[in-house]
Amino acid sequence: MTVPILIPWDLFLGKAAVWCECLRAGVRRAVLLPRLDTIFGPAEEDPARELDRDQLDWRLLSPTEADWLRYRELVEKQAQRAGVRLHVQRVENIARWIGRRQYAVPQYHFWLYLQPEVLEAIEALYDEPDPQQRDGRWRWLLGWTAPRTVTKPET
Repeated sequence: MTVPILIPWDLFLGKAAVWCECLRAGVRRAVLLPRLDTIFGPAEEDPARELDRDQLDWRLLSPTEADWLRYRELVEKQAQRAGVRLHVQRVENIARWIGRRQYAVPQYHFWLYLQPEVLEAIEALYDEPDPQQRDGRWRWLLGWTAPRTVTKPET
């Protein structure tokens, strides 16, 4: 059973705005926005914490496709305003609560970047079968770089 979660849209919009500015300042090559991760929650509340976690009846709480669409629209608008490019990659995630049934849950990676060659590296990342090579690609894409030279404003 999948239950939609309440998503703080302003939080994600704020993060997108900050990362767009970081990219424009030259701090990063690319940014992978935080995903709306799969979340498990108890079906019944246990405010007194009387039951152990493994005794609770856990259910899958995850974003719906409509949630993902809304998030994408917010990020696209922010990227356009900042002059930053967006690449959206759908991925499948396997979620399982301790010893329980597995769920295949669609998720999305939202990449912000400026340079066209970064898109080639992003696409190559998802095609890379070798785990060590893939880790290297992740590190290169998400590595911090030197900020552009910014002149101090006259006071």
